[in-house]
Amino acid sequence: MLRLFQFGLIAAAFAGIAVCDQKAEPRAARATARPAPPPRPRSIPKAAPPAGPRLSNPANPVSRLYRASPEERERALEKLPPRMQDRFRQNLAWFDGLPKPQQEIVVRRSERFAALTPDRRKEFLDQMRALNQMTPERRRPIVQALRRLQMMPDAERAAVLDSEQFKSRFSPDEQRMITDLSAVMLPQF
Repeated sequence: MLRLFQFGLIAAAFAGIAVCDQKAEPRAARATARPAPPPRPRSIPKAAPPAGPRLSNPANPVSRLYRASPEERERALEKLPPRMQDRFRQNLAWFDGLPKPQQEIVVRRSERFAALTPDRRKEFLDQMRALNQMTPERRRPIVQALRRLQMMPDAERAAVLDSEQFKSRFSPDEQRMITDLSAVMLPQF
């Protein structure tokens, strides 16, 4: 039974890594591929809050190594197949490159996932799977919303989630997805 659970965690890790390791286009390519934005109006509304770290799957087994020392990480990685070692090292390099406040968000996210009941974990993973299966056009705004929401204090986040703008932007299923994922993805200030 333990082996089956470990296999499930590794499978979830691969799914999380595949989703979260999307490569960004080089800046030069983006600049030449898009037309110039239209001029902004004089009365610019309040800027959107800064986006937090990319969304990563807190069920990913590599998340248990975030707080480990380099020696502990290496000992754990030595036991893995070479391809998995490479993926884990890439994920650890991404984590190590984050500013300390964002590292704390990612660590708290994995701790909150580990504290969920098995039923809530399954619900969370089902919602992650559903998010990963969405078209990029629908997934992108949901991920952007989650990244922005994770940087807000609780009161401000609750106001955004209850706003008419939020409700008009996302379908009821998408609103439920954001709410369910936010139980783990968003820090509790």
